[in-house]
Amino acid sequence: MVNTLVFEVSQEEDGGFVTECLTEDIFTQGDSWEELKANIREAVKAF
Repeated sequence: MVNTLVFEVSQEEDGGFVTECLTEDIFTQGDSWEELKANIREAVKAF
């Protein structure tokens, strides 16, 4: 069975990004969009 993970992404005032998974307890951040995507992949693997 495949679980669907839904993330909400917000841009911070300093230009960085933060994200929270709405379906599981996964949180991460990144200074750029590319870094955020890499950090999401890493956080999901660790979960």
